[in-house]
Amino acid sequence: MRLLSVALAVMALPVAAALPQYNLYLSDLSKDLSVSNSVKINGTATYINQPAFSRDGKSLFFTLEQGKDAAVQTDIGRYHIADKKQDLLTKTALSEYSPTLLSDGSGVSVVVVEADQTQRLWKVDWQGNTSLLKADPKGVGYHAWGPDQDLLLFILGDKEDNHTVRYLDKNGKLTTLATGVGRALSWQPGTQKGYYTQAKDNQLYLSFYDVKTTTATATELALPAGGQDLVWWSADTLLVSAGTKIYQWQVSGKQGWTLWLDLSKDCGTEVSRFALNKERNQLAFVCKA
Repeated sequence: MRLLSVALAVMALPVAAALPQYNLYLSDLSKDLSVSNSVKINGTATYINQPAFSRDGKSLFFTLEQGKDAAVQTDIGRYHIADKKQDLLTKTALSEYSPTLLSDGSGVSVVVVEADQTQRLWKVDWQGNTSLLKADPKGVGYHAWGPDQDLLLFILGDKEDNHTVRYLDKNGKLTTLATGVGRALSWQPGTQKGYYTQAKDNQLYLSFYDVKTTTATATELALPAGGQDLVWWSADTLLVSAGTKIYQWQVSGKQGWTLWLDLSKDCGTEVSRFALNKERNQLAFVCKA
């Protein structure tokens, strides 16, 4: 099962230097769905991952490896798009992952690997100050904010097949939705439906949770081979990266996945996580080194 790689980005690894190596690109995206003016954010291959645009589109946040050997950890990096300069939003002795914009505009939420290896959600404000955001649950690997201060959470299990997706409402009630899951968590725009993936017969399939009806639905739509990461282009169009391409699926349509964008000229290996700015004219994507 491919899911072993799902948790490596957030689990505290015995040998931090074993973090996989990537390159992060920022490209202009035209109306005819072609990319141009691609810029590699990092100078040399490193652990650089989990891109997220600021709401105004002026900055790109990401997880960035820092230090060497036993001192390796991760901070949240920030790329200022207009002047093509990079700095760090966090500079801590702990490891922060998965920068995700907070709806009130006060900063980003991140997964922090604490000193005792506990993984929980923290907040980082725009001055780089950190504070615990959610004391529970522990073992958070990934997260996605819903429309009502609610969350989809990927929670690490004691082994690969025991990773779960859980729903946390604004009042702190936690509901387990599925076990044996992929890392993708994504809310359909304009709805109260949170999408995630479940493994079946060594393949990932789309599932979603409808907050209104409190119903979890496992679909029969398999992701393209090697695909894991999901991003919504619009309320009706869901994107997934697989290999060197990005595919689309229309929620209201009857077709499966169709080609949306070919990135093989910019990434000859494998595209994993990717992000779109609000205006949909820039694309950030991670390429395996």
